[in-house]
Amino acid sequence: MARSNDRPAISVIIPTWNRSDLVCRCLDSLSAQTFADVEWIVVDDGSTDDTVDVVTRGFPRARVVSMPDNRGFAVATNAGIRAANGAWLFLLNNDMTLEPNCLARLWAARDQADMLAPLVLWDGDRETIYSAGDRIAPDGRPESWGFRAARGTFTPPPRVFGVSAGAGLFRREVFERVGALEESFGAYFEDADLCFRARLAGFTAAFAGDAVAYHIGSASIQGRTWWRSVQCYRNHGLLVIRNMPASLLLRHGPAILRERIHQFGRAFSAVRTELGAARALVRCLGAWLSLCARLPRAIACRRRIQGMRVLPIADLRVLLEEGKHG
Repeated sequence: MARSNDRPAISVIIPTWNRSDLVCRCLDSLSAQTFADVEWIVVDDGSTDDTVDVVTRGFPRARVVSMPDNRGFAVATNAGIRAANGAWLFLLNNDMTLEPNCLARLWAARDQADMLAPLVLWDGDRETIYSAGDRIAPDGRPESWGFRAARGTFTPPPRVFGVSAGAGLFRREVFERVGALEESFGAYFEDADLCFRARLAGFTAAFAGDAVAYHIGSASIQGRTWWRSVQCYRNHGLLVIRNMPASLLLRHGPAILRERIHQFGRAFSAVRTELGAARALVRCLGAWLSLCARLPRAIACRRRIQGMRVLPIADLRVLLEEGKHG
């Protein structure tokens, strides 16, 4: 896509909620980038701390988009996408930092694919991988390639299914064609849903292993690990219903059902550990009811998503088989 003279090459979009210390670390790493043709967009998702003041005073280069209240990751990120002017959009969590040449190396790899994933390492253990691109298994479960693998012995995957919204570079046309993040997900698996839609529509993804970022790990949810597990249980169902073609739903139905049971067990166990068994039952039942309430929209969106599919089923099967757990 040709760029106008006033369009930046990359728009970096950082949704944030409280934790001004995290977003400042993130912006400090942006300040050190060797690639200059970038605009910064910080979306404040209704913070109740000093985030807006700190960013405004400390980083005048950043454009702040303020949400009136806390609406969740997907809604906040979409507000940043709408505000962005770049030919490419780099979605970035507030608990990430980048090596100084990260954006330059992603930009150099832009001809390889429409979606690019950097190598993400754990901030506290920089020889251990957090993510080397994303995969989706035949049962619909999204995972990160290389999660907790040693950097020195890790073999990059032959291909990746998609990239994370925590640190991922997307060609603008991806959003123009398939839409932004699905806001009914709230948080978790909304990026897997975006990449699934993009893949079905014919867009490509690649891993740019020489571009490096660092991730603190769930810092932005402030310790609510049970909430993450409940969100994943609900959103796994939405992901499969919206995106998996009918023939693969039939083919992998038993595996999908086993994963649904597995996700429920993980959610129940996580809530029980932190809040007790009674609250765990209530929270998990609430997640199931929340999924049911979202089904009409998911089914309506499914018709549109499947109608845009150009990726042959055989090719999708190969991608999913490469994403098997293990």
